[in-house]
Amino acid sequence: MRDPERSPEPIPQKRSCAPALRWRAPALAILLLLVTACNAKLAIAQSSGPSQFDVQAVYLFDFAKFVRWPAGSETGPIVLCVAAESGYTENLKKIIAGERIDNRALVVQPVQRPADEAGCHILFIGAAAKDRLDSLLTATAGHSTLTVSDVPGFLDHGGMINFLVIDNRVRFSIDLRPVQRSGISLSSELLKVAVRVKDAPPGGGAL
Repeated sequence: MRDPERSPEPIPQKRSCAPALRWRAPALAILLLLVTACNAKLAIAQSSGPSQFDVQAVYLFDFAKFVRWPAGSETGPIVLCVAAESGYTENLKKIIAGERIDNRALVVQPVQRPADEAGCHILFIGAAAKDRLDSLLTATAGHSTLTVSDVPGFLDHGGMINFLVIDNRVRFSIDLRPVQRSGISLSSELLKVAVRVKDAPPGGGAL
């Protein structure tokens, strides 16, 4: 971990975050990918540094590499749905442009209302959609959608991954209970990088 007093690291370009790693990627590769490369030091008060949204958008791209969806959701494009301000959506589109994961294209789909969530593999709910949080989450029930948010207390509402800012760095916590109910599987290597995993399996294995 870098000294927190050092100057901010520049946000990596999308190519520097490495191509999609396979399911059994070593923990060291994940740590380098998610903590060093894609968890760039935030300079929240400095316009020259990467924004919190920049780092979160790169995380969303990388989360897709370490998720397995159930049969029937493993073909076609991976749909990254965004219920947040338009700037977040545009940042994510730039990051995934031209990228593929396991030979699958990636698509960004804006979400304004629960009916827009059809086909979402990952759903990000930003602070701008806080008032619609519960209705957006309710619409994912019975679907294999990985839900992610930076809204405080997201896991208490039934969300799966909650972004946190700790020592000016974007980190995340995971609740595996809704993950289990959705039929999604998360790589054990992803769980190792989380600052907290609720309902973790014995031995920290994949779920």
